[in-house]
Amino acid sequence: MTILKRLSNMVERAPERPPEQGDLRGWPFLTLVLVGVSISVPFFAFGGQLGARAPFQTVVAGILIGALLLGLWGIATGYVGVKARLPTAMLLRHTFGARGSLAIVALMVVTSFCWFGLQTQILVQSVAAILKTQMGIELDQRIGIALAGILIGSTAVIGVKALGKVAVVSVPLLLLATLVPLMLGLDRSGSQPLWAPRAIPEPLGLGMIVSIVVGAEVFGCSINPDLSRFLKTPRDNATAMFLNYGIAFPLLLILAAAIGILYGNADLVATMLAAGIALPGLIVIILATWTSNDKNLYASALSLSALFPKVERWLLATVAGVLGTCLAAADILGHFIVLLQFMGLLIAPMSGVYVADFFLHPRLYGDAETARPKAFRLIPLAAWLFGILFGLATLPRDNYGLGLLTVTNAPTVDALLAAMLFLFVASRMGLPSGRVAAVR
Repeated sequence: MTILKRLSNMVERAPERPPEQGDLRGWPFLTLVLVGVSISVPFFAFGGQLGARAPFQTVVAGILIGALLLGLWGIATGYVGVKARLPTAMLLRHTFGARGSLAIVALMVVTSFCWFGLQTQILVQSVAAILKTQMGIELDQRIGIALAGILIGSTAVIGVKALGKVAVVSVPLLLLATLVPLMLGLDRSGSQPLWAPRAIPEPLGLGMIVSIVVGAEVFGCSINPDLSRFLKTPRDNATAMFLNYGIAFPLLLILAAAIGILYGNADLVATMLAAGIALPGLIVIILATWTSNDKNLYASALSLSALFPKVERWLLATVAGVLGTCLAAADILGHFIVLLQFMGLLIAPMSGVYVADFFLHPRLYGDAETARPKAFRLIPLAAWLFGILFGLATLPRDNYGLGLLTVTNAPTVDALLAAMLFLFVASRMGLPSGRVAAVR
């Protein structure tokens, strides 16, 4: 069998169809992919910034609570994927209608593009900084972004099989490598800097840390069906969620916060330079971005498949890679922060609606060939919009929200719960599910 033939057999096709029996996997597959997604340059910067904005004890408590909420939500969204055997974008067609879901799916595509562009740009900037300081090599960042886009895009084009293979190789190395700066920092200064009182300008409270942790990861939880549909049983999903959000995710984020405090810097490259491991760290940074960013590209291709069902998924992944790479070249990093702030409020209630609707109307989520989606479902759409408005009402004014009330101190959680409650109340009141004639 030729190499091209083997690659052709590996490429994932027809995402709207349930996976075949030979494609089903156990919990190690999802666990490794999720842990690989967590270990990234932005993830360590995120943890380092949390460590700089609050006492370490508060950071630890906020991360643990946020991880618990994410784990519970990951079990719920993953369960839907295992049972329906459909990727997230296809699920949304049944929840909001084939036409009613178009704007939401487009939002998911934009979110995935932005994350891909952001991480690719950070990767190239990090590599360029290390090459310049350690080897005196000037890297043209436009060339670096193009090469990074091709490398990361290769596994997303093939599909879930390639994602799993990269994670199996990379994750053990990444876990080992991320412990080195922490051990060196503790050896030099001990653990006292972690617990000692320090001046913190504009400190974050416990509730806001929980909201930030949940908001940063809620998109990943919301698109969990993209991968959980390949799991054999709901127990495999629950096991993967426990291992990732119960152990790996909080420990890695706490580790990143501790490293930021010990080195006084949330920049992973600066930390590696200070620890004297810049060149080995170069490999870590590349692998870390690869294992997290190929999933962003894979998710965007699945969402595009819902918008363009007649186009092959691998071709859409290629187009997504090109567009995401262009965003990186256009300095998405300089314009992403404000956009990121609202992504949680837009995505969280969407996942709340499809999970609630799945349990209220399970028959609508059968095989794609037997459960034909309707054109519009108005009640789920209204629930999503209500969740967004409620989240904006609880978002503080300092963060561009309305600041009208406080519920859980975590606006993304408020938005999710409000959308679910709206749908359940509408169902209890006997309102129709909003089904309109089937799309043609």
